[in-house]
Amino acid sequence: ILYYPVDSWFVRTTALKSRLLELNRSTRWKPESAGTGRFGNWLENLIDWNLSRSRFWGIPLPIWRTDDGAETRCIGSIAELSQEIDKAIQAGFMQSNPYALVDGKVDYATVDLHRPNVDAIVLVSESGKPMHRETDLIDVWFDSGSMPFAQWHYPFENKEKIDSGLAFPADFIAEGVDQTRGWFFTLHVIAAGIMDSVAYKAVISNGLVQDKNGMKMSKRLGNAVDPFQAISTHGADALRWYM
Repeated sequence: ILYYPVDSWFVRTTALKSRLLELNRSTRWKPESAGTGRFGNWLENLIDWNLSRSRFWGIPLPIWRTDDGAETRCIGSIAELSQEIDKAIQAGFMQSNPYALVDGKVDYATVDLHRPNVDAIVLVSESGKPMHRETDLIDVWFDSGSMPFAQWHYPFENKEKIDSGLAFPADFIAEGVDQTRGWFFTLHVIAAGIMDSVAYKAVISNGLVQDKNGMKMSKRLGNAVDPFQAISTHGADALRWYM
């Protein structure tokens, strides 16, 4: 593996830092130290979120730019993309619209927004120049952090459930303490950025099981206990202990 610097897209999370800290103080954490310490310290030392990834499989960045980088367009929906493709057809940059609306609506059964399909889409800028999609993908943690909204297809459907507080924020979430930089953070940032709200009212953050050397048990390290082996060796009492 070769590491080298590349141009990337970032979310300016540092602009939300004070609000992120304030919202976190309104969240109930169990244990409290996970929120005030581990998570609170992460927010105190916040840096901007590197959003883009140079990969093939995943969710493409919905950003189109002119070759000189002077004009940029971020697409917010399939309907908007379809409308922009129609403009590109009129400008002579596209021959047909693969995301054409049916009776003014999106036919999701026929839409595929993944690569290489979207890479073939050329849009037209305000000044009439061709615009090509940025080739990078979106960090998969953005998918996880978008869960409260994506599960309701917000804001295209069920908007009233989110805006009224009926389906948002969550009463509580539960995950391991290792999600400080992962799910806890991305949920928190996206909710603050979109709704100026917490994504969850409370967090139950469990610890991690360690091996005899004090290392976290994980598949990557290969030091996890096989529960079936433990049962065959120590009997049913071992099963009750693991549960």
